[in-house]
Amino acid sequence: MSNSAQRDAYVSSAVGGSVSLVSFAYNRTGGRVDTHTGGGGIRGRIKGFSRASRRNLLRRFASINRTAFRAYKGKIFSVTLTYPKEWPEDPEACKKHLKALRKRLKRRFGDFSGFWRLGIQQRGAWHFHVLLFVPPSFGSVRKLRSFVASSWYEICGEISKGHLQAGTRVEEVRTWKKATSYAERYVAKQEEFPEGTTTGRIWGVWNEELLPIRWETVTVSLKDAYRIRRVYRKLARMKASGPLHQLTAFVRYGNVIRLLEFLGYRQE
Repeated sequence: MSNSAQRDAYVSSAVGGSVSLVSFAYNRTGGRVDTHTGGGGIRGRIKGFSRASRRNLLRRFASINRTAFRAYKGKIFSVTLTYPKEWPEDPEACKKHLKALRKRLKRRFGDFSGFWRLGIQQRGAWHFHVLLFVPPSFGSVRKLRSFVASSWYEICGEISKGHLQAGTRVEEVRTWKKATSYAERYVAKQEEFPEGTTTGRIWGVWNEELLPIRWETVTVSLKDAYRIRRVYRKLARMKASGPLHQLTAFVRYGNVIRLLEFLGYRQE
């Protein structure tokens, strides 16, 4: 984990967000920190939604500076996309439909950010949950609802008028608490896929660079790093299981600052 000459460790936190990590190796890159802790090597074909992938999704969401986004007066919309009685069996074909919708949205409303997730219904049809982060000029939920409904209907082949009326759901998410709830319940929903199904990527982030995300890293002593790691282990509900090179926990940025100040560290 560290050699005998090492004296320092690092605490990195998403400014204004709710995720932080303590690390015994400096890993900051361009103001953003990679919180993915999966193993290296060549990935095989993706066949579902692992616990590690779910954690990574939620960490990406938790790194957003909610205060900055509110000050910007940005809007958040939740979008659900379903298929009619006939649907593509190949999930890659479904993702092409989602890509086509994204292009239409950009042409109509301008650029935006978002999280998307592919899921499967009980009837066996694929569907999508999307969380859009848009600028104040994006337009009203009524206009977006109408545009998404007609666009998705056309993209899916105009199979039935019922699909035009019921194939989509668009709502404005007015509080960050509700946005977090939607992300946890739908975008990051734990889900079982049919055995043997190769899904490919089932979630992603659009234009993450447009989101207010910035990480700060504070150098701490090894002694204090061990203290902080114990706190993070409790927050992450992890049992002590030997040395860890890096540990991530969901903790509010303000609480991280208070913890560091308690240990004698001051932000510049």
